[in-house]
Amino acid sequence: MSPRVPDEEALRPGVAVPRWMRPLPIAVPVLTLFFQRSFPDPALIGFMTAVVPLVAALVLSPVWIAVMAVTVIGLMVTPLTRFVNPDAGDMVAIVFVWVTAIGIAWMRQRFQSRLVTVENVAEATQNAVLPSLPERVGDLACAGLYSSAARGARVGGDLFDVRPSPFGTRLLLGDVQGHGLPTVSTAATLLACFHEAILDEPDLQRIAARLERRLLVDIDEGHIPELFASALLIEFDKEDDAMRLLTCGHPAPLLLHADRAEEIALEPCPLLGLRLDSSERSPSVTTVSFRPGEMLLAYSDGVSEARDGEGNYYQPAERLDGRADSRSPERLVDFVWDDLTDFAAHLDDDVSLLAVTRTAPRPPLG
Repeated sequence: MSPRVPDEEALRPGVAVPRWMRPLPIAVPVLTLFFQRSFPDPALIGFMTAVVPLVAALVLSPVWIAVMAVTVIGLMVTPLTRFVNPDAGDMVAIVFVWVTAIGIAWMRQRFQSRLVTVENVAEATQNAVLPSLPERVGDLACAGLYSSAARGARVGGDLFDVRPSPFGTRLLLGDVQGHGLPTVSTAATLLACFHEAILDEPDLQRIAARLERRLLVDIDEGHIPELFASALLIEFDKEDDAMRLLTCGHPAPLLLHADRAEEIALEPCPLLGLRLDSSERSPSVTTVSFRPGEMLLAYSDGVSEARDGEGNYYQPAERLDGRADSRSPERLVDFVWDDLTDFAAHLDDDVSLLAVTRTAPRPPLG
């Protein structure tokens, strides 16, 4: 299941115009002929020949416009319309209008096809940066949501994923400095490194070190822009209900119980990409229990830094304490997104939400 991107609808050929406009090229000539029969007036035919082609150019294909042009011009020179036969000059003008409409429709279709192609490329890029998030990983159920701050963009500087590994299920939620399209390559680099590191590294500190090294090497070689990034790494134990967490400058996640929401206290570690000595970077792992029925909510700083019209910051723990719908990860993500968009005057940063819960008690060992 891909992370949900709110308020986005994929482009498809033939659906780039509002639905209410589609019948207009047919409705306008029919109504014009009706009024022409009832109230003979040459102006009505002039209206039809001037307006209908332009409306049709926004809705119909060039072939259908050509069919309409032949039909309309044929009706103009028949007694049905009660209109005098147009002279040669009128016919040249009318034909020119219809030919222009055919050309506009042809150009519109070309641009629309290009937009569909761009949309498909954006979707492929989104799947690379935010790959398909499984609904279940082992005994964990999860759901995610992503919203880019760049208008019309489907990807940006946030990244997250949940993957199984030989050492337990592991989670990454990261946020690259800035937002929008310039951060996509850095986000993709970090995510690819995470996918490889979790298969080899036995602890979260070594995964964080791999992410740091990959980021700096690619920056030095000019593959990605020099940006720093925050990262939250979580490991869900294979043997018990323990959960280990490490943050590199990323907001601490929330742990939601049946009646309250609390922020997990984590020891902060510097951001990735700051070129610090090993003595200055000593990430500490925090271990807490994560039992069935509890819900973990990780989020990017686009959530905690959102502000209302008076400048007050969004406080996830306070907003969700006793109010959140935590019956499933999907419901929780939808609740937080709706609450955030109701609270914030506007969202200036990318927003990522990732909810995880343990679905069933573990059977007793032995």
